[in-house]
Amino acid sequence: MSVLRYCILLLLFTTTSVMAQFELDGSGSVLLTNGRTEHFDFGFSYFRQDGDYRFIVGRQSITVPSVPQKYSLVLILQNNEFVWVPDFINEPLDGFEFSLQQHNIKLYKDEKSQARGKYILLVNDERFQFSTGPGQINFYFTEQGIKEIRVEGMYKPRR
Repeated sequence: MSVLRYCILLLLFTTTSVMAQFELDGSGSVLLTNGRTEHFDFGFSYFRQDGDYRFIVGRQSITVPSVPQKYSLVLILQNNEFVWVPDFINEPLDGFEFSLQQHNIKLYKDEKSQARGKYILLVNDERFQFSTGPGQINFYFTEQGIKEIRVEGMYKPRR
């Protein structure tokens, strides 16, 4: 194999593996039902380590064959009184604020709202309310990071 051909193959391999990695740092805070506020870090990483690809979500890590298509953050409304977000903390919440790159996500109670549990979810200034089941904030990925965010199991109220 010629040196030039070898260099081109090496460059293509290196470029592909560099492009197929990302680290998205996120942070936020939760408002617990007891009035306490706790801060947390929650991001996504995808990288090659020891010949395998690793996908990290918050504090969880898994070996994967390729970048995952999506990750679902689940919001569970219990008895129309409080919300559980197990990925953030294992306690009931009254709300949270979370930032990840240019995305801002916030869950809060609005006592004037007619929504189930009076909870409003804001995802990049789009409003959502709980429907009949749990809500999901779905993060869709490409090899460069987040492609889009979609909310499912919740609806957009009429203005």
